[in-house]
Amino acid sequence: MVVFYEKRKGAGRFDQINVEERNNFQSGKKLVAILSEAASTGISLQADKRVGNQKRRVHITLELPWSADKAIQQLGRTHRANQTSGPSYKFLISDVGGEKRFAAAVAKRLALMGALTQGDRRATGQSNALGLGGFDFDNKFGTRALRKMLEEIWECNKNCLTDAPEKLVLDALKTIDSRLSEAMDQPGDWKANLAPLSDDVKSEQEHYELLEDLLLHKCPQLAEQRVKAIGEGKSVVKYLEKLLDGTETKEAIKPKIDEEVKAAMEAGLNFNVLCFLWLFDVGVTEQSASGANNYFKKGKPMDVPKFLNRTLGMNLLRQKLIVEHFVKHLGKQVTLAKREGTYDLGIQTIGGHSVVIEKPRSFCFRGLEAKDERVLLYKVNLDRGMDAETAMQLYKEAEASSDNESNSSATNIGAGFFGVGQVRIIKSGFYIDRRRDVFKEVPRMFLIINQGRASNKCIVVRPNEGKKTFTKEVVWNRLLKLTLCTNINQAMLTWKKEFDLADRPSNQLYQENCYGRHTESYYIFGGDIVPILNKIITSDIPSNHSSSAKIKFPDVVRVEPPGKTPEDDLANEVAESTVDAEAEDEDYSSEPPAIGHKVALKILGGSVFRGAITECKDDPESFITTFTDGSVVEMSTDEVNKARQLFDTEWTKLVVDADVPKAVAPSIEVHNSVNFEARSATRRPILPAGEEITTEEYEKIFEEEYDGDVPEVLVGIQFPNTQKMWFSESEGREIRIPNWQFVLRKLAERLLEEGSCSSRQLLNLENTERVKLQQR
Repeated sequence: MVVFYEKRKGAGRFDQINVEERNNFQSGKKLVAILSEAASTGISLQADKRVGNQKRRVHITLELPWSADKAIQQLGRTHRANQTSGPSYKFLISDVGGEKRFAAAVAKRLALMGALTQGDRRATGQSNALGLGGFDFDNKFGTRALRKMLEEIWECNKNCLTDAPEKLVLDALKTIDSRLSEAMDQPGDWKANLAPLSDDVKSEQEHYELLEDLLLHKCPQLAEQRVKAIGEGKSVVKYLEKLLDGTETKEAIKPKIDEEVKAAMEAGLNFNVLCFLWLFDVGVTEQSASGANNYFKKGKPMDVPKFLNRTLGMNLLRQKLIVEHFVKHLGKQVTLAKREGTYDLGIQTIGGHSVVIEKPRSFCFRGLEAKDERVLLYKVNLDRGMDAETAMQLYKEAEASSDNESNSSATNIGAGFFGVGQVRIIKSGFYIDRRRDVFKEVPRMFLIINQGRASNKCIVVRPNEGKKTFTKEVVWNRLLKLTLCTNINQAMLTWKKEFDLADRPSNQLYQENCYGRHTESYYIFGGDIVPILNKIITSDIPSNHSSSAKIKFPDVVRVEPPGKTPEDDLANEVAESTVDAEAEDEDYSSEPPAIGHKVALKILGGSVFRGAITECKDDPESFITTFTDGSVVEMSTDEVNKARQLFDTEWTKLVVDADVPKAVAPSIEVHNSVNFEARSATRRPILPAGEEITTEEYEKIFEEEYDGDVPEVLVGIQFPNTQKMWFSESEGREIRIPNWQFVLRKLAERLLEEGSCSSRQLLNLENTERVKLQQR
């Protein structure tokens, strides 16, 4: 292949060249468009249904912009309304730590868009689908990780998540040995000589103060070790001077330097100490990071974007290492949050021993505006308890964790709770309430998991209530009278007995102060709720609501069965998006349409008829297509290409969903027999004809039978589980109805006043359209 490069040129004026080049790309004359930052706003390059070039766009970003808003603008050039397929985004992001700052800013904006539009921070089509989900650092977990990391750095903590590279340890050791040598060469105590002199310039004073703090307060053991080594003539600075002046060879010096580096690392020179020095070099100190820049004014503590910005001042290797170190701390915080059940950002997770999502009710609330969109109401039945096997697995996972307070004390035996002065240690394990009570059939069982020093929370598990999270102070004060179980087998038998005893509704007692594990049903709104989200939310507000009263908004919830994790769901999303991408990559314009090519036609209401091209016309270019219902339709080239694509989509459904062999799936006759029932049963309103006028249950006017699948994992909104008053015309008085029913009824009443089409009216329109198509 020969590639020619020439300057762009157009037939019109210079200011019209961009317009002409865009038209060339959209028409298919040119297949590559290069956008500068100046052209990253205003121009539309999506696979528009109205242009000739409808190939799927591959949008390659060579460099992310500084601003997340600009990045969103750039990505929006190829992802706009009326497109036949969404673009595939590719980002060129190097391993440089500072560059992750720009990716993090874009990822945060995209994650926020996902939460707002789909009720899920893992929403496909946002940061995860773009490949930026791993850069979403700027959230509450990132903030916690940054604070924990900086806390360990300022303390020069001996426990560090990252091993220090020996080459970089040598650089730090040169700085330390050089300063200690200066202090030891001066008369008097070397410790006093570490203090800066009054005639030193400000930058030197700050540097000497930092080293004084490091050697006398943070790492005194390291200072003593280095003073002894320097006194014995083992300073790495002296070794390097000998290498430079030629008095010793590299082969002779290297083992000596390696020995000093190893000794310094054993004395406390670890990665936290390196970061302590590196951050100072880019203007970050313990005082500035906390926001206390001066005595009179306290500023805002350092946040994740500012930290990543400051890393840009480091060399590339330091950037890479310190950002990777931060990511390790972030992963640790995420792991803790998952164990506590608080990982989702603003999304409440509903789960338990068993979760049953029933077949939803389906409503078409938007009428002619969106005939195929459905709001779904799911009923979820939950068993919130935890059986003995799951509790034991959770306990073993906690035992395997090395980050546990109980592991730090040799006195953690016996009763389980201990106080040494002001220090209180909570040991992870099974606990039993042995207080005598004649009204209890079985002692209450608890599993308490201490989350370690990195968290102020404990997980408390009950056989009837499942897993909950409390602060350590609450656990200490409220569970002080419990006894640690030393016989795990006996604990499991007691746990199982209480679990079986709790097999009843949550509003029923199985013994004093202990309720059953089967909760009342949850009602979750899902489906296409975003277009009418505002109407749904405002339908929860009674007509007599005071303008000054606080509005209670619904919760965004995620319902997942036992053993189903967010990572599993995300993996499925990625796999599905890959399949979709492969389907969208098919090029239906590369081969010209011809007689015999299979096509499909979708009519009002969603019914799909299959057919074939039976005639080609030249002037103007058009095609005659004949379908299984007997209709004959004339199509343009663009229309017939879309019909061919729709046929392939339907063929995929037959092979995947109906298990039709690939060899016979293209056959029109086979499709007729397989899909006949689906075509004849389109929209099925719940109410019989004529009852729309008399019913008081207005929501049923828009309700239809649901034929889809019930999802394993559900994300939607849940209104408070309360009751509201509704005036019943048949009873002539106000009655109490569940809040979810009040929302549905209020919404339906409002839509009827606005003139929205009922499900029955939509069905009549579709039947009329079908008759017209057959007559053609």
